[in-house]
Amino acid sequence: MRKIAIAACLQANDVCAGCGCLNAFIDRTRHFSRYAGEEIRLVAFMRCSHCLKDGGDPMEDAGFAEKLQRLVDEGVATVHISVCAGRDAASACPGMAKMARAFAARGLEVVWGTH
Repeated sequence: MRKIAIAACLQANDVCAGCGCLNAFIDRTRHFSRYAGEEIRLVAFMRCSHCLKDGGDPMEDAGFAEKLQRLVDEGVATVHISVCAGRDAASACPGMAKMARAFAARGLEVVWGTH
């Protein structure tokens, strides 16, 4: 069974209830359609720790480092970056782009998109 995590933007928390991401996951639509016929489990729905637009390093943030280690410990294979954080690495929030690189560096597949 593939274990999935969703990473979303903390700033979007003011207006986002997570419905789009969760419904797409449950219904296997949009970016989750790639798992049709595969057994998957959503094991984490996380928000970034804070905005890193000022050039900060996510690995210097103890909260993010702890979240990343927890994903690894839980056996997460794939992290979907929610559309609120960017449609791809080029258009993403700089902080989320850095977090995506940190996920990949720990062996987690990164998929840009949820719903």
